[in-house]
Amino acid sequence: MQVHTTSKTIWQSYVWYDDQCFFVSTIERNFDTCEGTMRGMETIVWEYNFETKERGKIIYQAGGVHDHQNVCRCLIALGIVPDENNERTARFLS
Repeated sequence: MQVHTTSKTIWQSYVWYDDQCFFVSTIERNFDTCEGTMRGMETIVWEYNFETKERGKIIYQAGGVHDHQNVCRCLIALGIVPDENNERTARFLS
């Protein structure tokens, strides 16, 4: 059995809303849990300066490719990340 120890890029997106850019990245990586090490996907969204290629603060963190697609759709439509408590963005989480 092959054990993966490094992160693997699954999907990366640059998303624009007006003049604001976001970097959305989904990776497969190891997670340490109380039951041991598990492998899974993680999606992170940063504010992004496209000119300097620098990531800003993390504004969203979720699971796999379904979450990647949902957050991209919400950013494109509204310029904000989805929130289940916000009726404008909750639809992007389903």
